Amino acid sequence: MSIVNVALMTISEIWGNANFKLFTTNGNHHHLYAGILGYVGVLIFLIKCLQTGSLLWVSAMWEGMIVVLGSLVAVFVLGENFDSPIQWVGVGLGIVSMLMVHLGGHSR
Repeated sequence: MSIVNVALMTISEIWGNANFKLFTTNGNHHHLYAGILGYVGVLIFLIKCLQTGSLLWVSAMWEGMIVVLGSLVAVFVLGENFDSPIQWVGVGLGIVSMLMVHLGGHSR
């Protein structure tokens, strides 16, 4: 199912992003390699997604998941935060957009 592959692609990208962030702050090369591995996962799951879903649907769902899950990882794992509460409204709109795209159908 494409939604599972989109979620796995999102997790791979977040893994890669978090490890690249850690590499930039501490210089440990194992974070660099883990980040590259995360992006290899992104390519694998992107290909799987596009075998069953349209580029339009996959892109919209992927970006929504990155906004929501990426924000959660940034806050709870990396200790980052937004400057303004209105920015969390934007993350909430990401949730709304994913629901609208997903409930609207799975076009090919």
